[in-house]
Amino acid sequence: MNKIVQQNIAPAVTFSNIQDDRFKTVKISATMFLPLIKETVAANAILPMLLTRSCKEYPDATSLNRKLNNLYGADISGYSRKMGESIALTVSISAIDDRYTMNNEKLSGELVHLLCSMLFNPKVENGRFCDSDFAQEKRQLIDAIDAEFNEKRVYAANRCGEIMFENEAFGIRRYGSKEAVESLTASEAFTAWENMLSTARVELMMIGSCDSTEALQAFTRAFSNINRIPVSISTVTKKNVDKVKTVTEEMDVAQCKLFMGFRTGAAEPDDTMAMRLAVAILGGTPNSKLFLNVREKYSLCYYCGSRYDRIKGIVTVDSGVEKENIDKAKQEILNQLQLLKNGELTDFEIQSTKMSIANSFNSMSDTISGTEGWYLSQMMDSTLQSPAQATEAMNAVTKDEIIKAAQTIVLDTVYVLASK
Repeated sequence: MNKIVQQNIAPAVTFSNIQDDRFKTVKISATMFLPLIKETVAANAILPMLLTRSCKEYPDATSLNRKLNNLYGADISGYSRKMGESIALTVSISAIDDRYTMNNEKLSGELVHLLCSMLFNPKVENGRFCDSDFAQEKRQLIDAIDAEFNEKRVYAANRCGEIMFENEAFGIRRYGSKEAVESLTASEAFTAWENMLSTARVELMMIGSCDSTEALQAFTRAFSNINRIPVSISTVTKKNVDKVKTVTEEMDVAQCKLFMGFRTGAAEPDDTMAMRLAVAILGGTPNSKLFLNVREKYSLCYYCGSRYDRIKGIVTVDSGVEKENIDKAKQEILNQLQLLKNGELTDFEIQSTKMSIANSFNSMSDTISGTEGWYLSQMMDSTLQSPAQATEAMNAVTKDEIIKAAQTIVLDTVYVLASK
């Protein structure tokens, strides 16, 4: 069982210490939340890659790797992702816990020092990121965008999002467009880094059994030197649908992709837990309505599942189908949703789904990265729940509450990537 203690150390900067002695490692991370804006998303997305590549103290791969090896093979990582209508930029470092060092070294202090070096003192030349480093990471980002295009399920998900959220920030991709990345300069990335440190909402996290005092002091000193003017981070949720959008595109694909986007009325924490259950009963487990009927009983698809994004308040259903079964699959998906809205669900469906979700909650806290992801996903919420508390809240949800949540699900967008 882990315990989280939070402290505000600067404007919109929170340090969270999660004490858990089950892990043999310690992880320290910094996640910066910035608004999802078309003009800046590409420059923001490249920052974690640049910052974890080198720093002023260790300006090349050789010196940085030598330092990591001296820290018992410490690992650094950087990535970006969408969370609601913000982009979350994470830079983290992990290594063995202080309990397991050979000579009782306080390794965590050196880890936080290196993390601060990467965040606050990057390798800079002539007032911008090093041109050669920037060029390599820019190519990596373009390759990542190309990979998403080549993976047609991911491509279809992105296209459905762009269509569904055409006039909303949520429709912007986490890396931005390929054209935006190609035109990006090292100077623009450096400006984005300066803006990130001064305006982002920052969530610092330390997970393990190490004493967090040195990490807390190091981060406090680092942010005390920055003039912080944090921006507001929020996500707009839209519950009503004026007209269903239907778009079909054709490509040379062996398997057609059917994506359906729905708006929901879930707003409060109690509503979202009931909605989580409703969506899982619909298509989130091997016992779900979509799996047992659309896939197994009627053989209309290769796979069919539903997913709930509680921050944005949307549900997506995605399926791989043959071209001649697209309309049939779509109608059966809507039929199964309607059955759920009508209250046609059994106690077995409810209990098996609750058990599946509870197992998912508990398994997340079994790893240090899962624990980080669990709490980070709640940083936009007014209160934090442990996996055990979330399981208790979920088990208290009634059948009527599940049906009521399902009845707020409204179809917004149908996107089909069909074979030529």
